[in-house]
Amino acid sequence: MVSFRARKRKPELVIPALPTPHQYKSLSDIDDQHGPRFYPTGNEFFRAQHLSDPAGAGVDPVRIIRSALAQALVSYYPLAGRLIELPAAGGKLLVDCTAEGVVFVETNANTWLEDFGQPPVQPFPCVEELLCFDDIGEPEGTVTDKPLLFFQVTRLKDNGFAIGYRYCHSVVDSFGMSKLLDDVYRLARGEALTVPPVWEREILTGHATPRPIGHKYAAYEAVPAASAASGDVMVTTPHDQMVFRHFRFRPREMAAMRSKVPASLLRSTTVYELVTAVVWRCRTAALGYLPHQPVRLLLISSIASCGSWKLDSPIPRGYYGNSVVPLTTEPTAGELCGRPLRHALELVRKRKIEVTDNYVQSMLDLLVQRGRPFFPLDWTFVMSDTSGLSRRKVKLGHWERAGGGITTAGRVVRTSVQSYYDRCKGGGGEECVVVSMCLPPVAMDKFERQINSWPKEPKVISAL
Repeated sequence: MVSFRARKRKPELVIPALPTPHQYKSLSDIDDQHGPRFYPTGNEFFRAQHLSDPAGAGVDPVRIIRSALAQALVSYYPLAGRLIELPAAGGKLLVDCTAEGVVFVETNANTWLEDFGQPPVQPFPCVEELLCFDDIGEPEGTVTDKPLLFFQVTRLKDNGFAIGYRYCHSVVDSFGMSKLLDDVYRLARGEALTVPPVWEREILTGHATPRPIGHKYAAYEAVPAASAASGDVMVTTPHDQMVFRHFRFRPREMAAMRSKVPASLLRSTTVYELVTAVVWRCRTAALGYLPHQPVRLLLISSIASCGSWKLDSPIPRGYYGNSVVPLTTEPTAGELCGRPLRHALELVRKRKIEVTDNYVQSMLDLLVQRGRPFFPLDWTFVMSDTSGLSRRKVKLGHWERAGGGITTAGRVVRTSVQSYYDRCKGGGGEECVVVSMCLPPVAMDKFERQINSWPKEPKVISAL
């Protein structure tokens, strides 16, 4: 058990280092869906590269990060503004670029970096102490008239430090947050931005005049229940009765998964797709859905990594808004769990080829016509790949990045149906995968047994 005592200073507002335009910025229709109206959280951990105290040489991580953040906000100036809602336009959001600033908290802690793991791996202990909450997100779904970014920099006992951050998902996604952090680090090293941030949200905006919807988008349709009297236990179970755990898959577990799939299919399969197929099957079996109940997998995928957009995406480099498309497949529970792993893997993989210019534009038109709804989540398993924020190598003066990523533990868990896929380094330096899972207690016990039925047993690394 980690003993964590911290002295937090009063939150301050960091404003852009130079004057910025005061204007209104429209969001894309992907940004402006109701689903992203919340604040994801993340952590970054840095270790001192030398035993000597960097602060003794007049180098303070708090000062460096605060200054670099102010410089970054010159280019990312919409993030220093506030969201406003237009009721007459169906509740559409705009960014009022007021340059009011982002919240910044300076903290000193009695904790060593190694207390968070060697290297730090999800779930991070005492994670809430590393974050600034400031009652944002109360009530749920409210993002207007609030700062869009919250940073906390915590000095650790061994001269390392941690950054805890929260960001408004309506304005920036995890890929964009990764870019912002890298640009803050680049400016902290005294370097120029090599790829300036780009707004251009009009690229992902639907037509104002209604157009025929040329494709089927199952993600925005309800999954039919196999029985009128049945209800999804994931929806009917109160959130405070759920069990939340992380599962780590090391190389030996990954080899066991691969052994169940033909080599010809493995050659074109990513680790993310393979793990998703396994976890989806085990979760479905653990929940005890009826064999004829349709069950949905919903992958939150970057548009630029799918279909024809993978080769020729109109999204410019430097874009930091939401640029994802929901990819779905919908077998019955009996089909998913009763057929070989190869079948589940093929279901996971095949949806990416559908994404074309016309497919994306038609989806944007659908969002406009339906008031930018969120996905129905009954009978649905949602998997998000957040590994882009955790696998970066960063050197920052006297420090080097030791680990981090989107946080999926404790108070910061937003939804029970969504799992997060992450990559990390094990204690021996080996590549590992970490997947979060939230289930009712009985289902969690069954899920653990399902996972452990593989020849090489994944280890449950936490139960919160």
